[in-house]
Amino acid sequence: MRSPTRSDTEFSVHPQRDSEVTMPAGDSPLVISHLSKRYKGGVQANSDISLTANHGEILGILGPNGAGKTTLVRQITAEISPSSGEIYVGGLNIVTDTMAVKNILGIMPQDSTLFAYLTVHQHLRIFAKLRGIPPGKAASRADELVEELSLTEYRDVEISKLSGGLIRRVMVGIAALSNPPVLVLDEPTTGLDPQSRRNLWALLRRYQQRGSFVLLTTHSMEEAEALCTRVGIIKGGRLLAFDTVDNLRAQHGFQFKVTYYPYGPENLGTTIYGADDQALISQVSELGHQQFTVGRPTLEDIYLAMTGGLEGFDDQPA
Repeated sequence: MRSPTRSDTEFSVHPQRDSEVTMPAGDSPLVISHLSKRYKGGVQANSDISLTANHGEILGILGPNGAGKTTLVRQITAEISPSSGEIYVGGLNIVTDTMAVKNILGIMPQDSTLFAYLTVHQHLRIFAKLRGIPPGKAASRADELVEELSLTEYRDVEISKLSGGLIRRVMVGIAALSNPPVLVLDEPTTGLDPQSRRNLWALLRRYQQRGSFVLLTTHSMEEAEALCTRVGIIKGGRLLAFDTVDNLRAQHGFQFKVTYYPYGPENLGTTIYGADDQALISQVSELGHQQFTVGRPTLEDIYLAMTGGLEGFDDQPA
């Protein structure tokens, strides 16, 4: 692993006066209104996106590679400006109140590199100082996070000797150093093994339970369904749907699904959807099929119904 220079590490490190930051009471953690982004050269990355987030929720932005998720995140974090529309974080406009917005955000970019030769504790202590935490408190805050992140046995281990899952935990810890009310994580579990992903999910749920708002982007159907309070489905830069998975099921009449196997269970089945499982079973039985399964539709079923394909999702079989 290459030892990066400081410029390679792209976490938000805007200084704070105190170790904990707050935003005005009552303000939504995130409001996006008719947001569009067109890059020079004519590429339309986002088109007319609107949503409002709630305190204490994990909001997932789900979409295939190239859907416009990272462009959306880069506007929320004030890295780039919208072509049109508005974004408010904690009641603050990301264009006119840029520094104030950055002060209440904890950011984990998609492509971030840590220093190979520094230990876990050194990373947290140094970034705590960069976030404006007084030197006398930076070490104790790093100690708190080492325990909170379940990294005690790796406290003095160099980053180059850690697994990908442990490194991701350190990155989330850096984003959470100043106890920000808003965490923005761009594909935080990409490339992790299943157990490491679940460990990171548990960590994010703890932040949610404390009242923080967590926004994450993902191209994992499983992650969005298992972790997120609400899900925004994005494709081609457009927000196609935004709601809880249960409400998305209801909106599409997908309370139940029955899959039957006209050519035997060893072959691909045919799936039908509906609001009444008994009605679906009767429908299959009337067709003369005796081999079938009954279940609840997944987010993948909903996405397929909306878009007709799963291209660009890394967790789909080849």
